[in-house]
Amino acid sequence: MRAMKFDFILHWLWALVFSILALSGIAMAGAKYGWVMQYDIATADVVHRLAAVVYVLLTLIVIIYEIIRILRRDKTKKPWLVFGPSGYGLFTFITTLTFIITGAIIWLFMDSNHAATAFTLWIHEKLTYLAVASVIWHIYMKTHALKWPKKKAQRGR
Repeated sequence: MRAMKFDFILHWLWALVFSILALSGIAMAGAKYGWVMQYDIATADVVHRLAAVVYVLLTLIVIIYEIIRILRRDKTKKPWLVFGPSGYGLFTFITTLTFIITGAIIWLFMDSNHAATAFTLWIHEKLTYLAVASVIWHIYMKTHALKWPKKKAQRGR
C-alpha cells in the first residue's frame, strides 16, 4: 500500500476546513441561511472562528511547503497542491489571502470600527459565494479523476 502524499493530505484537509468555514459562515449570513446550523448563530460564530484559525495555519503550512519546494528547485508536478502559479491555484491563493485579511479585520474591529467591519463583511460574504461557486466548478472539472480507467488494448496480438 502506497503512503499518502503530503500534498494529497493538505488538499483534503483544506477542503474539509473550507467546507466547515463555508457552512458556518453562510449560517451567519442571515435568516435566509440560518437553517444550516439550526439558527444557532453563536455556535456558528465559534465554529467559524476555530475553523478560521486552522485555515490560517494550513495556509502557512502550504506557503512554507511551497517555499521549500522552490528552494530545492523541485519541479515535480504535484496534482494535489492547494496553490499554484496560474489558473485555479492562483485564484485559490488570492481568495485565501483576501479571506484571511478580511476575516482578521472583521474579528479584530467588530466592536470598534463599524464602517470597516461593514465593508469587509460585504467583501467576505460576496467572496464566499464566488469561492463556493468556484469549488463546484473545480469539482466538476475534476470528475474525470473519478472515472474508472479503461484498460489499454494490448498490441501485437
